[in-house]
This record gives sequence, structure tokens and C-alpha cells, in this order.
Amino acid sequence: VELHTHFDGALRAETIVELARSKGIELPVDNVRQLKEATSCVNEEEKSLEKFLQLFPYFYKVIKGDRKVLRRCALEFCEDQAKQGALYTEVRFLSQLMTSEKSEAEADPENDCLTDDQVIQVLLDGFAEGSRRYGINVKSLLTCYRPLPELAAQTVELCKKYRTKGIVGLDIAGDPKTYPHEPNDEFVKAFQEAKRLGIHRTIHAGESGSVEDVRQAIEWFYADRIGHGYFLVHDEELYDKVKKDRIHLELCPTSSLTTGAVPSFKNHPAKRFINDGLNFSISSDDPICCNCGINDEYKLIYNEWGYDYSVLTKSTFNAAHSSFLPEEEKKQLIEQLEIIYGMK
Repeated sequence: VELHTHFDGALRAETIVELARSKGIELPVDNVRQLKEATSCVNEEEKSLEKFLQLFPYFYKVIKGDRKVLRRCALEFCEDQAKQGALYTEVRFLSQLMTSEKSEAEADPENDCLTDDQVIQVLLDGFAEGSRRYGINVKSLLTCYRPLPELAAQTVELCKKYRTKGIVGLDIAGDPKTYPHEPNDEFVKAFQEAKRLGIHRTIHAGESGSVEDVRQAIEWFYADRIGHGYFLVHDEELYDKVKKDRIHLELCPTSSLTTGAVPSFKNHPAKRFINDGLNFSISSDDPICCNCGINDEYKLIYNEWGYDYSVLTKSTFNAAHSSFLPEEEKKQLIEQLEIIYGMK
């Protein structure tokens, strides 16, 4: 079960290069190998979330406003998740960055001018078909983007509109160090409205910036889950609260190195979270950047970190229990897992 993966960060490098060439879009690299090297920041001496995100605008150039491409990428995502052994996945995306300008639609008669609603419909249809085709279950989260506060309220409305059609929650992403929050800013108000509407909420926090971002996620945004949360180790009182309240932590080990959130796997905060029995699960975050999927992350935890199968099992069941599925569907997922793990 995977709870933290980004659609734009899970595109296939081969697909991006192929589409860029066919559309005449110039990339800062010449081939798939170079794209993988650039996205993984392998040649960067100093890693940061800002550098990690610098190629994402190129990803959007090749997919935005293109109905067929969005559908293709949704199906490819499902196929890749099935190959990684994921039974259930929550994938998050920013619909507003995949819409098209009217001029783009006029230049390509086969594509109409895709709105937020149409982008969501295309992706949800693609995930639903991919789920059926590959025998998995994919649901979605809509993402607010810290550089775009003017779209926060609209994103909540879209969550409300599609909550019975495949959208199961709300996310916020972007570098909080560059775009810090203020009390009652547009994002805070949007997430408070989401809470009022009963929409589940997860917050990127504790990956860049400071531990204060985690505090804000809990106190201002009413987070059900925290994406990353590594800086929790710098505040023992907040750490104890997260442990006591069983707030779920979506841990992405490989990306934490790629973004510079942690300097190395030695003394990684995730190890303390696991050892202390916090409510955690393991995810891949952005496979194209991290060059790994959920199965690869599980292998890392087992082979390199030295944890046994019980920890991997705990991650899977923690994720299932903390998923944003409706209760009846969550119960069915847990029962499926109990059969697979020989508990029934």
C-alpha cells in the first residue's frame, strides 16, 4: 500500500523524452539516461528541494492540455504500480498545472482546451481503467501548490465535487522555506474548510524549512497525515504529540536524500520513527527522480537498513488503516491484505 506518490514525479522518463521529441519541445537533456541523472540530482554537490523540483516544469510541458497523453500516462502509472506489487495507491496531482491555454488548443484541433475539471476527469477515468486492467486500486488526492495561493479554495471545491468519483483527499506541496505560511492565509482557510467538509488532509512538512512547519500542519491545517516529517526529531514535545495522537507519517527514504532533507541514511529520522512505534508507512514519492518504486523502498528498508519483514508488514497495514478510503472500502482493503499475509 502506497500513500505518497506524485503523478508528475511518476511519469516514465522514456515517455517524457518520446513526447518531447514528437511535440518539438526542447528539454535540457538529450536522452533518457541524461534525464534520469538530472532528475536524481546525481551530479549536484549540494542537494535541496528547490533543485529537486527544477525539472518538473519540463514534465508539464509535454503532458499539459493533452487528453490522450494524460490518459496514457495514467495507464502507465497503474501498470508501473502493479509491477511494483502495490495493491492500493493514493496518487496526488496538481490539476491546474495540466490545463491548456486556448492558443494551445487552437494549434492542436484534436485537443480541446482542457479545464481543471476535464483534467481531473481524464485522469480519474485513466486510473479507473488502469486499476481494472492491472488488478489494483488507485485513488487520487488533489494538491494545493504553495506558490499559487489563489487556487487553494478552488482546489477544495474540486475535492468536494469529485469526492465520490475517485478523489479521496487534499494535499499541499511546494517549498515552505520559500513560501512560508501565515495564520489564516489562503491555504490555512482552504484546509479549515476541507476539515469542515470532512475532506481528508495530508501536508508536506518537515522535509525542508523547519519543525515549525510540522507544528503548523497539525495546528493550522488539521493534518490527518504528514508527508515526510523528518524534522520532528528537533522538537521532543511535538514528537510525543505525533506519537500519542497516531498522526500518520508518510516516509520516503530515497527522496529524503535526493532533496537534501537528510544528509545520509545513517541516523535517518525514519529509523527512530520505526523504532519508537510511530504510525508510519513507506512510499516512493517521485519515482522518476528517485529511480525507485515502492518495492525498491521496501528492499532498501530490509536489505540496507536491516529491518525484518515485521516492519514491512507494519508499514503496509499502517498505510491501509491511515488511507483516505471510505470506511467500507478500507475494511475490504485490510481484509484483502490479511488474506495475502496469511492472517485469515
